[in-house]
Amino acid sequence: METTKEKIVKKSAELFNTYGYHACSLSHIMEATGLKKGGIYNHFKNKDEIAIEAFNYNYDRVRARFKERLGRVNTPTEKLVAVIDAFVSFIDDPIVQGGGCPIFNTAMDATNTHPMLKEKAKAGIEGLKKYVEWKLMEGIEAGEFSDRVEVKKVASLMVATLEGAIVMSRVEDNNDCLMMASDYLKEYLFKNIIKH
Repeated sequence: METTKEKIVKKSAELFNTYGYHACSLSHIMEATGLKKGGIYNHFKNKDEIAIEAFNYNYDRVRARFKERLGRVNTPTEKLVAVIDAFVSFIDDPIVQGGGCPIFNTAMDATNTHPMLKEKAKAGIEGLKKYVEWKLMEGIEAGEFSDRVEVKKVASLMVATLEGAIVMSRVEDNNDCLMMASDYLKEYLFKNIIKH
């Protein structure tokens, strides 16, 4: 059974992802949850606290998506392809209402306006890059990937390419850019990372 606090976090996560932190008002949260102001502030001190909890909720769901996709495959190559496919799934099967990647959406929304949320988003993006780095290292250690792979550089380029493509796909209202990015990265993986 969902608690009132969980309901507030879940609904707020959708609202912040859709409208952004500043455009999402307490009235939006009250309307979405069916609660009055006091009902919300029984559980949270302020909107900032709700935003942080909502970000954590979305970040956990992003991690769960990656974990679930990677749980289906075994080899380092399959795992790296699954990472790419997990990013693509943010458009095909959005994690949260409003679409896109909620970590990157928060980063864009909070960068110049909300230092605390910016730090959370920065840590989230670092977490995604680290995840890709681990998968690359696993492949190198297994002898499946070239030991000349510049792990940090490749991980940063993969995340930046996919996140940028997600934004462009949302703006253009089609998946073309994201599919091109996915195809390009898979081709790069087979040409430059996997040992031949």
